[in-house]
Amino acid sequence: MTTISEGLLNFKTFEKKLFETMCRVAREEIAQYLEWADLCIKGVRDNQEYRHKDNRSTTVKTIFGEVPFSRGYYKKRSGGYTFLLDEALDIFGNCGLASENLIEQIVIDCTEKSYRKVAAGICNNTGQQISAMGAWNIVQRYGESIGHKEARLQELYDSGSTGHLGNIPTPVLFEEFDDVWVSRQHETRRRKGSPKRKRRKIGKKPMHVGMAYTGWEQSKDGKYGAADKMAYASFGNSSAFISAFETLLHNYYDMDRVEKRITNGDGESWIRTSSETNDTILQLDPYHRNRSVITSVNRKADKQEIFKALAEKDIEKTLSTISELVFEAEGEKTKEKLIVLYNYFESNRDILLTWKERGIELPTPRKGITYRNMGLMESNNCCLITQRMKHRKGSWSEKGANHMAKILCLHNTVGLDSIFCSLPESEERGYWPEPLSASKSPEHDGKGYGAYWLYAELPFEQAFKTSGRDAIRNMLRLKPLSQLPLLRGS
Repeated sequence: MTTISEGLLNFKTFEKKLFETMCRVAREEIAQYLEWADLCIKGVRDNQEYRHKDNRSTTVKTIFGEVPFSRGYYKKRSGGYTFLLDEALDIFGNCGLASENLIEQIVIDCTEKSYRKVAAGICNNTGQQISAMGAWNIVQRYGESIGHKEARLQELYDSGSTGHLGNIPTPVLFEEFDDVWVSRQHETRRRKGSPKRKRRKIGKKPMHVGMAYTGWEQSKDGKYGAADKMAYASFGNSSAFISAFETLLHNYYDMDRVEKRITNGDGESWIRTSSETNDTILQLDPYHRNRSVITSVNRKADKQEIFKALAEKDIEKTLSTISELVFEAEGEKTKEKLIVLYNYFESNRDILLTWKERGIELPTPRKGITYRNMGLMESNNCCLITQRMKHRKGSWSEKGANHMAKILCLHNTVGLDSIFCSLPESEERGYWPEPLSASKSPEHDGKGYGAYWLYAELPFEQAFKTSGRDAIRNMLRLKPLSQLPLLRGS
């Protein structure tokens, strides 16, 4: 057996070498396809609108590795410069010179693991080499692209053009709000007149989190979960958060069919402002209400008496019971906790009971949807924000935390693209003009088609035939050139 295994690779090494070889072949085939497509686009373009300047080299980062290729650079008659190949095939995503597949894989991995672990996983499982800082940069750019889409959605909402965008009909919309305290990075500042920089500890800051759903639906195992759930989170002032959340609601739900809206919160002033602004029924979160009783009252019998008064829906009896406990309390700390409990219930007297306890009638739900007690925010905070952004000894900048929070909320509820995929574009997508230098300008800048493209071979014409290359060639034969975008007369 030892004689037979001599000179042979073990399977682990063979698998890695084969993977590297296939990635290299894939990179070569991608480069050949892109250059062939660029040649075709050059021939069928509207040469009156797009004048060919020269060819520019670039590199796209893919799941197979970095693919270098060149494509035509065109001057538009209307002004500016562009790469027609980039426009036609949408090669690069919104996060730099990387393909959309690679960007999505990095972003989704970053919602569960640290940037360093994501970078290591990408390097081991794909042909692409990336650092932890490279993964961080992609997430930041992806978060910025979400911010641009939010701004576009806000523009449509302010102009009254978002009424038709939401497509989920519901007679009742349930909303829940809460704050999650996130550790912030230290600030480094330089004192005036001092060459040394001093770090200043900032501490934690509350992040507003909002969630909406249309009711509860039962799964196959008999458990109930929120239906049509959508979430949003960000730092910043409450008015900006409420405005952004309201805009997303109009883009996801058919708000014209909503007859009643119920908001669940912990009694914070900004949640009350949201309820008053959007004309919703506000209730105090049962979890916060019950927790305040448990943590403020020491004796079990007294807790049971308060809970009994709440079950009887008697607010006056609840407050009088707490008031009596304040006068009977022994010890300053015990008395202070009871006073805080009394003030908390007194300030939220009008919302102390839930919508069910108040006997509010709701419209008939859709088929498969039921109405139950609210209070899902605490458990959803763990899935949305806490698992990734807290309890890992990490800290965040305000900008980085905003980007990650938005990505987490979209990824764990409706998906990263589902809210913004139907947005109409404000204007034609452009590219940054790139200045021409004398060394880069072409020797001849002719006018006309350059008919040599008519005689160009399909990709892999002289290459070794494989099933994958045959499949690509067959797809190209089936798709006529007239279907390519940016053609003459299109």
